[in-house]
Amino acid sequence: MRSFELLDHTADALVRARGESLAELLAACAEGMFSVLVEEGAIREETTVEISLEAANAEELVHGWLRELLFRFSAEGLVFGRFDIEEAEPTRLRATCHGETADPDRHQGTEVKAVTWHGFRVEQTDEGWTAEVLFDI
Repeated sequence: MRSFELLDHTADALVRARGESLAELLAACAEGMFSVLVEEGAIREETTVEISLEAANAEELVHGWLRELLFRFSAEGLVFGRFDIEEAEPTRLRATCHGETADPDRHQGTEVKAVTWHGFRVEQTDEGWTAEVLFDI
């Protein structure tokens, strides 16, 4: 079962995510980031965006995925609440993201400036996948 939690951090937002599969981990990481960006207000499923990525390894894939989602938020004003991961391998991802254009009256949150590499970690264990991501806010 996938999950994420926001951990205490002095100046940034730290998310620890878990999933039984890499697909679940990717979705949990995205949910964690959007919980920082949009602390209040339900995200409607009014638009879908397809995202495909390739990377050298799982760590770079998760980082690239979150950077791409943050770009979609910053440049296009999109917020996402559901992530269908159709393909997830350590070097490849194909996903459909469901969301809407951000509404400042309904979507209150904290600005995320960047997905950092500081303390960034992705691991596969016997129980599944885990990640720790520090967001610069």
